[in-house]
Amino acid sequence: MNFELNQKHLRLQEIVRDFARKEIAPMAKAMDENQEFPVRIFQRLAELGFAGCGIPEQYGGTFSDYLSVVLIGEEMGRVSASVPVALFPHAILCGHNIFLFGNEDQKQRYLPGLAYGKAWGAMALAEPGAGSDILSLRTRAVKMGADYVLKGSKTYITNVPFADVYLVFARTDLKKGPRGLSAFIVEKRFHGFKLGRNFDKMGMRGSPTGRVHFKDCVVPSANLLGGKEGAVYEQFYKGMDVERISWASIALGICRASFEKALDYATKRRQFGKRIIDFQMVQYKVSEMALRLESARLLTYKAASLMDRGKHSRFEASAAKLLASEAAVEVSGDAVQIYGGAGYMKGTAVERCYRDAKILTVAAGSSEVQRMIMVHELKRRSQGGF
Repeated sequence: MNFELNQKHLRLQEIVRDFARKEIAPMAKAMDENQEFPVRIFQRLAELGFAGCGIPEQYGGTFSDYLSVVLIGEEMGRVSASVPVALFPHAILCGHNIFLFGNEDQKQRYLPGLAYGKAWGAMALAEPGAGSDILSLRTRAVKMGADYVLKGSKTYITNVPFADVYLVFARTDLKKGPRGLSAFIVEKRFHGFKLGRNFDKMGMRGSPTGRVHFKDCVVPSANLLGGKEGAVYEQFYKGMDVERISWASIALGICRASFEKALDYATKRRQFGKRIIDFQMVQYKVSEMALRLESARLLTYKAASLMDRGKHSRFEASAAKLLASEAAVEVSGDAVQIYGGAGYMKGTAVERCYRDAKILTVAAGSSEVQRMIMVHELKRRSQGGF
């Protein structure tokens, strides 16, 4: 085991940290207040290669390993969680999944544009009646000649309305259960694609989230992901492992920001004639915050490392997402408590972290779903030994 980052990862960490400090930090407060993701940030993500962080170099991207993805999410999330929350649906949920499961024609047609930021991506999975329960999806894809026709609606879609390319999950056969689900690469310009309204969110307000509708949306057969119907079940679960460590990395960023700001404030704030860091109860909170942060980081880095070595890591990915997201809620909450009344005021970073953190325990599979997956994996592993 090696707990030190190598020179490549240290250099990447430095580049992302510098970008976040100089270019994201000055906009973070306004992004939250205005519910707006500046076009300039997207342009810079593309210029610096971050837009292609889920796409290999052969298709114009910069993806090399999953630990690098985690480092990007952590450093950006530390300054504004809204930025990686917008970046990863583009680079990971759309771009990386096309790389993993698309055929060569689809990779050649879509990945370079996504990698260079000429087009922005999203994933359309959730529906009003189906979130983690993908078997309840109602969006239909009916084969008609050389095309498919999509009918239905998707909700809670990150990067609406500016995404150009959507990875859409739909039912192609009503009788085959999980084998009747397929994925499609759908462009916003396709006939029948309609944008719905955007949501007014509690947190992650700099990352837009909305609905899309398919009104007899015509999708060429060539855009059936991988060219095969009924392959979603395998595609979905492998792709979700990657999504979960990316969300865990954003949680790490929130944890770090909350912890660092709380520690700094506790060291400077004086009450009853001494610094509040010198009070035992505050020391307890700070030590617990550090413990949660470090535990979440170790597990997230481990999950990414296992994936980089091609190891089965579903348990670790779910555990990392669970631990890191719940740590983000707890640590940001403790930061608000340490700040006292000042931490409850709009405009303070810890208040924004507190609001941003909660969705991490819900999206990409709730904490309850992660526990179900972990138990399923424990049962599976027990059959063949740990």
